Amino acid sequence: MNKKLVTFGGVFIVAAIAVVFVLRPSTGTDSLPQFIEADFIDLDKIYSISKFRSGSGHDFSGNGETCRSMKHYFNTQDTREKMLAYDRGNGIPPKPDGINDINIYSPVDGEIVAVKSEQMPIGEQVYIRPESYPNHTVRLFHIYLESGMKDGSQVSAGQKIGVISQYQNTDIAITVGKFSRNFVSYFDVMPDSLFAEYRERGVKSRDELIITKEARDADPLRCNGEMFAREKNDTDPRDFIFLSGYISPNSISY
Repeated sequence: MNKKLVTFGGVFIVAAIAVVFVLRPSTGTDSLPQFIEADFIDLDKIYSISKFRSGSGHDFSGNGETCRSMKHYFNTQDTREKMLAYDRGNGIPPKPDGINDINIYSPVDGEIVAVKSEQMPIGEQVYIRPESYPNHTVRLFHIYLESGMKDGSQVSAGQKIGVISQYQNTDIAITVGKFSRNFVSYFDVMPDSLFAEYRERGVKSRDELIITKEARDADPLRCNGEMFAREKNDTDPRDFIFLSGYISPNSISY
């Protein structure tokens, strides 16, 4: 056999493998595509954000990890106090009133590929597939969708797709793989141009919003089924980043 052909063939195979690894979506944060084109929420109305792998909410884990929340909750300052006041209604806050609502936007050009009911009757869960990276999915939780928004709707980055009530929170998860449980942080797929808004609100770096796997494994949470087991019925303030410049929705004149 001609050695030149063998050598050429070997080089070709190596090159082909290299191309596959470059083009294949990666789960490592070093090479994640930053495909978010618009923030999904009115940030000036948000008081705190839970960290990736926090103990906020409930167990929402994947990637072979367990007992941690691999999404971000966006909370208004009113959420905690007001939701406690609504315990008489099983903790269900009132629906949006059309006056003090918080707008929700599509963070990408893409398609709504699913709309699902939530376990708690607070809005709906929305799955958006980015046009530029269709192997990823943006999941938005507890959204009250605009009329006409449904499975199959085409959406543009920055387009209003719904609202949340001033007395509730909402959360966002990013998956790699269609309907998979391979999660990455929203902030790892956000470009610097958008993250600048968070810097203006006092967030120094993306690292502040993400608990690493190593750090979480070293300080593990305990779960009782889907819920986090705690000595007190409370959350750990270390699970959150508190933003500066908060504007309460009901303090805004319309």
